[in-house]
Amino acid sequence: MPTTMATRIDGLNDPPRSAPNTNLTLLPVAAPATAQLILAVEFRSTDGRSWNAIGGGDTVAAALDWARECCPDDTSWELLGWEDLYGD
Repeated sequence: MPTTMATRIDGLNDPPRSAPNTNLTLLPVAAPATAQLILAVEFRSTDGRSWNAIGGGDTVAAALDWARECCPDDTSWELLGWEDLYGD
């Protein structure tokens, strides 16, 4: 005999069946993750070269500092701008 929708719905109000020897296991709750920003950053050197870097951090300032650390050490780099890649 084919199963009808009425046959399947009839059992919805039945009390739940419990499996033998089951225990509720509580899992630890992790602390919420801190905010993370990922930026694409563009720099220009004092001698006219350009450099692009990716920076990340909890704040825009931290992400820009990280990107600046990725620049070559042989000159000073001026920040031209950045674009959000990830984060608020």
